Amino acid sequence: MGPHEVTPWRATAAHHRALVAAPAILLLAALGRRLDLVLIGLPFLLIAAWSLWARPNQTPEVDAHLGPTVVHEGQSLEWSATLTTPPGTEDLVALLAPCDHIVTQPDSGGLAHAVPAGDTRARLTARLTATRWGERDAGLGLLSATSPFGAFRWAPPQLSGARIRVLPEKDPFTTRVGMPHPQGIVGLNRSARRGDGTDFAALRAYGPGDRLRRINWRVSTRSTTLQVTATHADEDTSVQIVLDAFHDIGASAGLGGTRSSLDTGVRATAALTEHYLRAGERVGLLVLGTARLRPLAAAAGPRHLRRVLDSLAMIRPGTAQPAQDTPRVDHHLAKVSNASVVIVLTPGVSDRALDVALRLGNRGLTVVVIDTLPPVARGVLGLAELTAITPIVEHREIRAAQLAWRLRLLERAHHLNHLRATGIPVIEWSGPGSLDETLRQVDRRARAPRLARR
Repeated sequence: MGPHEVTPWRATAAHHRALVAAPAILLLAALGRRLDLVLIGLPFLLIAAWSLWARPNQTPEVDAHLGPTVVHEGQSLEWSATLTTPPGTEDLVALLAPCDHIVTQPDSGGLAHAVPAGDTRARLTARLTATRWGERDAGLGLLSATSPFGAFRWAPPQLSGARIRVLPEKDPFTTRVGMPHPQGIVGLNRSARRGDGTDFAALRAYGPGDRLRRINWRVSTRSTTLQVTATHADEDTSVQIVLDAFHDIGASAGLGGTRSSLDTGVRATAALTEHYLRAGERVGLLVLGTARLRPLAAAAGPRHLRRVLDSLAMIRPGTAQPAQDTPRVDHHLAKVSNASVVIVLTPGVSDRALDVALRLGNRGLTVVVIDTLPPVARGVLGLAELTAITPIVEHREIRAAQLAWRLRLLERAHHLNHLRATGIPVIEWSGPGSLDETLRQVDRRARAPRLARR
């Protein structure tokens, strides 16, 4: 941010009071011939005269900066303002505007600095900590400088902030189960065919094309022919993650506090993406219910992880209606490979997200639904939880809203049971090992004959 427009030094109310009080008191002292009033009024006159003499005759230049503009949850960034202080500047004061999910140190957001005599530059700094993913406008604030005795003040217009992007911090996640029906040429999943890999398949006689390093010398010495170790080929899988952002249910206290449904979904998506990209899989992302976010095709590599995190940070829940989102979603889902594994993260209250899971399951794809609804929202909600879902105007509406939410939970349970009945597993996110048992069952079903609806 560059220097601000020129703003003159203006007399404060204290200086105006001194200019009015000094003549008035001295006039009363002369009319009443009272020495005590002279002793009271004379200091006001001296202070007013000294303030006029010491008044700064130059305008300070300020350069405010906030950085870095891209951080992860829990990381800090520094706000700083550097000023050129003309002679006569005594104090600097700054006040940063509060911002959601940004913790300012000091907590009040107020900064003060006494300018030593002779200094021509001064610097104010504050540390900001981002506690929740998303995009924030931080660094907005007010700045002022005062002359001796607080007689004159220089206050530029409001300091402009910066748009910062807070990337989600991933949840801990590991799995020991490979993905079903791998189809690529690289990866860590064991293929059904034999090839150059790491998993043992069998011992067989040496043949043309076998590499010398595959010869098993211990077995060959006990046999009349050379024996080689055959292995299963390692292949990769396409993982398509579908995140439901139509609703954000529950109150979010940021990193380390209570979670909303979208907090769980976003951090779980980051964890799944990083885990499977490191395992050599290809990962795609589709976010439902948010505007200006393009789907990400399945890709691999560390750069793709950064693209996924950037997309997650730009989510605006409920900014796209299901009818408006339908063409974009249908176009992307039509390109999803039939051999992909689809992971749908949803609180289960959006019919559109559950419909996507059902449609992909009917196509014959392997679909796993992860329930992200907070535990506190699975019963009768209080006022704080209800206002996070829908605004409550009057207290008499609370009971009606609680009844409506209970009916919505019954409808949600019906839809999830319907998914389970069609063979789509619905599980809760619990971090490491969340998908192990489900993927084992999916892998067993993947080896059996399947019926797909066309």
